[in-house]
Amino acid sequence: MEEHRNNENTGSMRWLLTYADMITLLMTFFIILYAFSKTDVAKYREIAVALHAALTGAPLQRGLPAATNNALVHLTANPLPTATLGPQVASVMLAELAQQAQAVLQRDKAGATVHVTPVSVDIRFQGDAVYFASASATLTPTFQRALRGLAPLLKPLPFEIRVEGFTNDLPLHSQKYPTAWELSAARAVHVLRYLTEVCGVPPHLVEADAFGQWHPRYPNNSPANLAANRSVDIVVTNQPPVGLNQGGPDLPPNGSASVP
Repeated sequence: MEEHRNNENTGSMRWLLTYADMITLLMTFFIILYAFSKTDVAKYREIAVALHAALTGAPLQRGLPAATNNALVHLTANPLPTATLGPQVASVMLAELAQQAQAVLQRDKAGATVHVTPVSVDIRFQGDAVYFASASATLTPTFQRALRGLAPLLKPLPFEIRVEGFTNDLPLHSQKYPTAWELSAARAVHVLRYLTEVCGVPPHLVEADAFGQWHPRYPNNSPANLAANRSVDIVVTNQPPVGLNQGGPDLPPNGSASVP
């Protein structure tokens, strides 16, 4: 009789085993979710540095110096494709670029704006009174100072940098630039050459695009909108430079990109 009673008690408690297993699994599941939700920026930086060392043969330093805690990861050798870095590391680097570029522009009182998307950073210089004279592609001293401030942020990046030129729809009365295409192209190329030839940004990272009057951001119906549609944008994407995987940049024996 006593043995039968013990068996009944044991059977009635078996549900606790299933309940305990379920609670344990749920707790493990939520711990894993919490772990995935925590983005460790410092760990991403260390991963980027380790990948860079592995692919370029550079010595690997354990940990990061204190001076780099709030700085971009300086990848100074061959650029790394985004596929190697990973989209999360690329996003962290672009976010840091946007913050640092905004700080530089405010310090230099350049008046430019920074626009961020998940895959790019757009540094926008609008209006030619500050950056260009009317119907001119010559950079003003204010624009040159802003570019010199941004160059140290752009040099170490492994990403494509596009310099895009835009104009409004006002007729041009210039023999040098008969159409908006020529003017927007000349402005983009002048910025590109200043970044590469004066500021030392690697030429193989940069390209120039001309959009003329055909991609206005605002209706050309007021002086303010007309000025805003005259712009040069420096767009940093999360993609490797064009042609990097089809032969790479033209590198002379000293390892620096050459300009024809």
